[in-house]
Amino acid sequence: MPQMRTINPEDLPLAVLETSYRLGKLVAGTRKARGLSQQALCEQAGLGRNTLAEIERGSPRVQFVYWLLALEALDLLPALNTDRSADVVGRIADSLPRPRRTTP
Repeated sequence: MPQMRTINPEDLPLAVLETSYRLGKLVAGTRKARGLSQQALCEQAGLGRNTLAEIERGSPRVQFVYWLLALEALDLLPALNTDRSADVVGRIADSLPRPRRTTP
């Protein structure tokens, strides 16, 4: 069985990091706007608290299925599955601050 490679965020394209960050902020912002605690969302989505915290920080290391579970629990998945999903995600993403990449 092939071994999974370790993801080093410094090696990822900036677009991947920005999208991960923006989706994390979308999850956190939606959760807070709906008055949900992290614990409540974890229970609803079937996620561990550390995993949700990583998602809300925009970590690209979190398995994709966990991202989908968080988005589904917040009822955000249907918006991403429409023909206009790129427009919706783009408008949401444009409203969020961009992460800054630091050079060592």
